[in-house]
Amino acid sequence: MKKNTSSYFFVSIMVAFIVFITSPGTVMAQSRSADFEQEYSKKANQFIADKNYEQAALVLEELLIKNPELNNERVYKQLTHIYDDYLFNFGKALSVYKKYLDQFPEGKFANDFRVRIAYLNERRSEWQALRDFRKVQLEEDLIPLKDSLEEVETILSKNEDTLIAPEMHIYLANNYFETADDQKAREHVEKYIQNFDKSLMSTTDKALALQLYSDILVKQHHFKKAIGALDQAMELGNPGEDFNYAIKKGHIISQRNMLYGFMFCLLYFIAVVLLLIPLKSWRQINSRKYAGRLATPLLLLALISLGPVLILNFIEVPEVDLRVFFGQLGLSILSLMIIKLLAPLSLKTGRLVYVLMSCLHMAAASFMTYYMTIYRGTKIVMNTVIEADKDPMASLFLMLMWSSAAAALLINIIYAIIFSKKEQMANIFCRKSPNSSPTSNLIKPN
Repeated sequence: MKKNTSSYFFVSIMVAFIVFITSPGTVMAQSRSADFEQEYSKKANQFIADKNYEQAALVLEELLIKNPELNNERVYKQLTHIYDDYLFNFGKALSVYKKYLDQFPEGKFANDFRVRIAYLNERRSEWQALRDFRKVQLEEDLIPLKDSLEEVETILSKNEDTLIAPEMHIYLANNYFETADDQKAREHVEKYIQNFDKSLMSTTDKALALQLYSDILVKQHHFKKAIGALDQAMELGNPGEDFNYAIKKGHIISQRNMLYGFMFCLLYFIAVVLLLIPLKSWRQINSRKYAGRLATPLLLLALISLGPVLILNFIEVPEVDLRVFFGQLGLSILSLMIIKLLAPLSLKTGRLVYVLMSCLHMAAASFMTYYMTIYRGTKIVMNTVIEADKDPMASLFLMLMWSSAAAALLINIIYAIIFSKKEQMANIFCRKSPNSSPTSNLIKPN
C-alpha cells in the first residue's frame, strides 16, 4: 500500500514538472506566432496603402504558406479582396475562396464566398470583359466621368448578351442619373430591369433599381409610372433599410401637384400678358415718365430680393442655390412692368378687379420661381424640401425666400393701387379738358 502511494506521488511530481517546463514554451510559441502574423499583416497593409497590390498579395500568400493552420479569417478576406477587386486575378481569387472554405466551412464569410465562387464560375468565359469593366470602376476617380461612361459603353456594346451586361447597365444608369442625363439613365435602367429573370440578382439590387427608375420617371414627369415602380419594389419584400414607401409616394404626388400648379400659373401669366394686345398700352407710354414711376418700386424689389442673398452669403452657406432670389427678382420686375401697362384696364373693370388681377399675377410669378428652382429637380439645399423642417439652414432659406416673395407681392399690390388711381385721375382730367387728346391725358399726371 505504501509502495503504491509512493509511486502515485512520484508520477504526480513528474507530470507537474513536465507541465511547468512545457507551458512557458507553448505561451512563447503562441506569442511568436502572433507577432509573426502581425508583422506580415503590417507589411501587407503598407503595400495596400501604397497601392502596390501585387506585393501585398505576395506577403499574405507567404503568411499562409508559413502558417497553413492560421486561424485568422480576415487574412483570407483581405487576400480575396486584393485578387478579386484590385488585381482582377479571378483564378487566384477562386483558389483562396476555396482554401478559406476548407479551413472555415462555417466561417463568418462562408456564405458570401460561396456566392462569389458561383458568380465567378458562371461568368468564367466573360472574365476579360469583367476585368475591363472593373478596371474602369477602379480608376473612375482618376479620369473624367464622361470618359469612364464612354469606356463602359464601348465594353457593353461588345458584350450586350453576356451575364455581366446588367451590371454595366445599372452602373451607367446611376451615373447618367447623377449627371442629369435622364433619358440615357432611363434606357439603361429599363434594360437592367428586363434582365431581372435572366441574371442572378438579389431582391435588394432589384428594389434599388426600381427606386432609381422611379426617381428618373419623376424627373421626366411620368408620375403614374413612377408610383408603379415603387409598388413593384414593395412587392419584392426587401426594398432596403432606408426605403419609406409612404414618404416616397407622398413626394411623387407632391411633385405632380406642383407641376400642375406651375402649368396653371404659367397659363395665367401668359393670359395676363395677352391682355396687353387689345389694350394697346404701349402706345400710351411716355418712356421718361414711365421709367420714373417704376424707379422706386424697382429699387424696393431689388432690395427685398438681394437682401436674403447677402444674408446667406454672409453666413457662408455653400449648399444653398441663390438663383431662386435672382429669378424672383427678374419675374417681379417683369410683373411690375406688365401691371403698369395694364393700368388702363382699371377704367373698365374697376380698381378692385385690377388690383386682384395684379395680385394673382405676382403670386403666379412667385410660384413659378419657386417651382423652377426647387421642384424642377435642382437641389437648393443639402436636404430635400420635404426635410427642410429638420434642417435649420434649410428652414432659414425657405423663410427668407417666402418673406422675399411676400414683400414683392405687397410692393406690386401697393403700386397696382397707385397706378390705377393715377389712371382714374388721368381719365377725370381728360373729361374736364375737351382740348386734350386721350393719349396725352393718360400720360400727363405724375
